[in-house]
Amino acid sequence: MRFQKSPSYFIQYAGLKTACFCLRLLPYRAACALGRFCTTAAAAVMSKRFERSVQDIQRAFPDMSPAQARRAAKDSWRNMGQILAEFIKLSSYPREKVLRFVELRGIDKLHRAQDNTGGIIHIGHFTNWEAFGLAASADGIFSAVMAQRVDNPYVDEETNRLRHTFGGQTFYSNHDANPFFACVRWLKKGKLIGILTDQNVVASEIFMHFFGRPAAISPITALLSIRLQVPVFPVEVTRENGKLVCTVHDPVLPPKEYSQDNIRLFVRRLTDIYEDWIRKNPGNWLWAHNRWKREAEGAKWFAEHPECTIK
Repeated sequence: MRFQKSPSYFIQYAGLKTACFCLRLLPYRAACALGRFCTTAAAAVMSKRFERSVQDIQRAFPDMSPAQARRAAKDSWRNMGQILAEFIKLSSYPREKVLRFVELRGIDKLHRAQDNTGGIIHIGHFTNWEAFGLAASADGIFSAVMAQRVDNPYVDEETNRLRHTFGGQTFYSNHDANPFFACVRWLKKGKLIGILTDQNVVASEIFMHFFGRPAAISPITALLSIRLQVPVFPVEVTRENGKLVCTVHDPVLPPKEYSQDNIRLFVRRLTDIYEDWIRKNPGNWLWAHNRWKREAEGAKWFAEHPECTIK
């Protein structure tokens, strides 16, 4: 029944369209403030989920006081609302206006790689990943993204339409028959693809410690990079002086040889990049998403493979 249209899904979609309409009527900063207010209220209603966010932050940062962990969780939930507001507002603007609200640093690295070496954009649930995709497209970067299809097909179609306002393509990791090979064909053309780092993969052979706890981390970025010898460009998104700042860091080059050990080491290296950024700004990470659903399975796997315990 997943991905099939139904009356209940249409009602959800109608609610989303109404919210989008209201946000577009507001000035940019007012829309962001409303988004933050709505998810702050949602945290109070969804108290169990919010408390799990607090607990996950406390476990990730044992030196934090309970008050600091709760404050970081509140920041994270506010960030969710701001992400939606920014995404809705930016997708309705012309290219020039998008680039007034989003500053792209180091974007020349992607311009040089586009239609040349190609490469993978390494990005995660940090600050506003969707805003980077819109701004990069507005700046002339034509890239594909690998994403999970939303269960509600109406919402999925709308999200994709907004995501590709200025062009692009989507490969679905949980729907396409062979998303890996679709990515291979794309990268072999010297193109760019954005892959959202995921620490809760339903089926993954890569268990890795994420903030000290076993998590099922997607190996697809490492697999593609090593197999095709294409660079990986980590992208960090922050907020500075009322603007979104997207920094494309220097490319991370893959190991020359394909092996299980090299895959694990490369996944570890890419995971460390995001751990470092989250440690600097824990409230910018999406803690509402449970990263450790397979923690027990991962702990069992590490017990059976102690030689792979790379923390």
